[in-house]
Amino acid sequence: MANMTPRTKRNRRDRVIAAHGRVCYLCGEPIGDEPAGHPRAFTLDHVVAKGAGGGNEESNLRPAHFECNYRRHH
Repeated sequence: MANMTPRTKRNRRDRVIAAHGRVCYLCGEPIGDEPAGHPRAFTLDHVVAKGAGGGNEESNLRPAHFECNYRRHH
């Protein structure tokens, strides 16, 4: 899945949102429509990090705030 088109990424993101809602699974707060780069912007987090053997399967992805995702991994 390394060469995913923007449409494919959007569709995957939409399916993850449909399954889990627009709530950050790390902090429990709602995720809004902030632009990319904003600390509260939407991102997908890998439950099991790719470096630890996790993949890009939808079952391993959860919606998260950019900042929460960053803090979890740093």
